[in-house]
Amino acid sequence: MKMLSMRKGVLENIKLSTVASAVILGLMGSVNAAEAEDIKEVKRSNNVDIEVITVAQKRTQNVQSVGVAVTALGGDQTEALGFNTTEDIVLQIPGLQLQSFAPGFTTFNLRGVSQNNFQDNLESPVAVYYNDLYIGSMNALNMQMFDMQSTEVLRGPQGTLFGRNATGGLIHFIPNKAQDESLNGYVKASYGQRNHKILEGALGGSISDSVSGRIAVRTEKADGYIKPGNVTAGGLGNGNEARTATGRAGNGADGYTIRGSLAIALTDNTSLDLSATLTKDDDVPAGQYVVRAAGSDPVTGFGINPGPVATGDVHRHGSDFTDNGLDRESDIYIAKLRHEFENGLKLNYILGYVDVYKKHTEDASGGRTFFPFSSIANYEQTSHELRLSDETDNMRWQTGLYALDIDFKGQSITGGPVIIGDPTGEVHSNVDMSAENWSVFGQVEYDLNDDFTLIGGLRYSQDDKKINFFNTGQNFSEASGVTDGMVLFDLQEQISATTDPTLKDVDSIDFGDWAGKLQLDYKGLDDVLIYGSVNKGIKGGNWSPSAFVSLSDFQHKEETLYSYEVGLKATILDNKGRFSSSVFYYDYQDYQAFSLTGGTAQVTNSDASVFGGEVEFAYVPDNNWFFNFGLSYLNSEVDFVPGFYAGEGNRNVDLPQAPKLSFNTVVRYNMDLGDSNLALQVDGNWNDDQYLEGSNAEVSLQESYAVVNLRATYTLFANSDWEASLWAKNVFDEEYLVYNLDLGFAGFTEQVYAPPRQVGITFKYEFY
Repeated sequence: MKMLSMRKGVLENIKLSTVASAVILGLMGSVNAAEAEDIKEVKRSNNVDIEVITVAQKRTQNVQSVGVAVTALGGDQTEALGFNTTEDIVLQIPGLQLQSFAPGFTTFNLRGVSQNNFQDNLESPVAVYYNDLYIGSMNALNMQMFDMQSTEVLRGPQGTLFGRNATGGLIHFIPNKAQDESLNGYVKASYGQRNHKILEGALGGSISDSVSGRIAVRTEKADGYIKPGNVTAGGLGNGNEARTATGRAGNGADGYTIRGSLAIALTDNTSLDLSATLTKDDDVPAGQYVVRAAGSDPVTGFGINPGPVATGDVHRHGSDFTDNGLDRESDIYIAKLRHEFENGLKLNYILGYVDVYKKHTEDASGGRTFFPFSSIANYEQTSHELRLSDETDNMRWQTGLYALDIDFKGQSITGGPVIIGDPTGEVHSNVDMSAENWSVFGQVEYDLNDDFTLIGGLRYSQDDKKINFFNTGQNFSEASGVTDGMVLFDLQEQISATTDPTLKDVDSIDFGDWAGKLQLDYKGLDDVLIYGSVNKGIKGGNWSPSAFVSLSDFQHKEETLYSYEVGLKATILDNKGRFSSSVFYYDYQDYQAFSLTGGTAQVTNSDASVFGGEVEFAYVPDNNWFFNFGLSYLNSEVDFVPGFYAGEGNRNVDLPQAPKLSFNTVVRYNMDLGDSNLALQVDGNWNDDQYLEGSNAEVSLQESYAVVNLRATYTLFANSDWEASLWAKNVFDEEYLVYNLDLGFAGFTEQVYAPPRQVGITFKYEFY
């Protein structure tokens, strides 16, 4: 929901020492009495307006006037829902699913479109933007979510205005910015089960007549919820004796984020916005799996007949590994220059720099055998976007140039006992990849008459990529014949040695293609928009860097998605209700499907199709009640997904994480109690049966489940506000998967389940 106009600093999730808190409290300013009364009146009306503002087309519009299937959540809504990280949004976005085996790697799935391979050099077909900046590394997508202005999810290809990797859609996280207003901010603290502690806050306002600033900080720490457990005899499928696992927990939290921004008015028509977001995660409990013994299909090698969890508890692992964990640093710097010429022409320039370091160490077998695995990723990204736009009485247009440079260096270390059989040996895999992209784009909206608007967009994108890859041996015994530093595989040597001319350039990609949009809007009915669109989305090829992948499978091709969509949006019930719906068909060519052919992670291409739609309805009948509902339907089919054995696999399968039906809802009631307010809320979602892997193997089936959350918030109004919330997440302790890796060919499958029920309390002090 759009944040209503109010003088408030939504300073979520800030790490403040006692001294810093005292300084902020001492610096508090206050608005005048009339302004304070306006704020109190707004807050008593649910902090909700039926009008929602979006920047889905890179300009400010009412969401009901935009012919795109978009869901927008304001910062007040994400706070009321208790979202802690960017992953939490899947609970309230129709058609959006999530896969994550650890806090440092996130895969968003939108309308069934995703990238399920876990190799760090890959990019997602669901583009993620942060404050107008594309974030290419999937290691950086799970961010602490606080002090937010809004979050927008655009379903369907968005290649015209946003680029080559928006095949399945776009997620845009927009934090609060520096504002020209009086001193404002908040301090908030939360405590929940599993020693879950959050401290956050923000402070902002005018520094001078031409400069405003804002700083927001958040720290979070929590014990891992995947704890060591008791393993039954043979429970891991390898004949082991009954024992108690001694390993470290998995999937906790231990990190902080600092965000600062400046808004500078250079002239009456020119402004410069500067921002920096610094994130650090330090030795986060991660990298433990729940294991089930499984059979292997004799034809495909896919897992069948999954047994019970080895520990008897989906939140307890059977590993003795104590070195698992996540270290991550992510720095994002953004500069945005805006200028409006005297004739109304607008210029926008965005410069962005992203630097991500991640080290993840895990027990890759979940305790079934000794299989330590670690990966290190160093990712740097620099981007430039220059955009011109203008509008007349019957036409709006924008055009621009975009450039992106990516430098990726990664290393994975695989334990030798599994790979070669040496008890001490390690295989070090080294990846050095560079990518350069440039594109030119434009979009025009032309009003044919009062009722019809024609929209056309085109983008040409050029991708140039290069990869170097080699493996070396370390710490092997003399009997193995492998010495430290010995090169076991060198991609460039393999290319030089091949006699197949089609494989001579397998280490480089030269890909250029166009994305486009053609749409017709009808607005001949009051408060109603009907639209029909055809979109083309594109995503370039990449590599599955492994010494155990043949040259012919090392590189996968680009994918193309043609989308045909019809939608309707209406403001109804005396302007108190907002309704939107869409129906679409995807013709998905060369879909990049994840597989484990030969036991090695890789991506292959296969055609697919999806038919589906969404319905959303929001209703604010009065100042007390708020209702929101969302429904998604998906019917997908992938021609072929390879199995463990070459040439074999499953045909005509569902896309991964594509439940036929899913449903989300929020119901909130608030009542005045003198100069205070009590708000009661229930929210959650339900998902139909789905497969977590594209193979549709039996071991990856997640049966239907529902998640329900409760929240009660008491607010005491004054010139500043005190707030206390009691909350419970996953009230009924539902057990459901967020990750599955089918290793049926090896006799087991490893899994990660979502967190169990958690109860906690939050206190907040807000001043304005």
